[in-house]
Amino acid sequence: MKKYSKKGLEKRKAERECLPEFFQKHIEIAKTKCCENCGEKLKGEVSEIAHRLPKSFFKSIQCDDDNVVYLGGRFSNCQCHSKYDGTNEQLQSLSFFAEEKIKIEKLLEKVTEKYNWKILERWQIN
Repeated sequence: MKKYSKKGLEKRKAERECLPEFFQKHIEIAKTKCCENCGEKLKGEVSEIAHRLPKSFFKSIQCDDDNVVYLGGRFSNCQCHSKYDGTNEQLQSLSFFAEEKIKIEKLLEKVTEKYNWKILERWQIN
């Protein structure tokens, strides 16, 4: 586990301050949704809330509602969230990959921090 200095812990806590409320809101929404990839009914678990762009790299949009996709999680039959976060091949094999790529490109317009474009290779975005 990564160790943080006291100052580092305070910074991390401040950066992640919006996440508890964000996840609670989207868990409630997930209870009424189906997996956006395969259509399996969701249960309303935190593992069904996926970030389109990783919250660890894209802090400026970590709590942006457009950065959420609802996918079958840890306790589902489909395991779409695992595939979404998995290898490039797993992500690109999902039935809604082309639609998601368009959403990712639009979402990138909101990003304020500099980032390594290599992160986006999985989306086939240059």
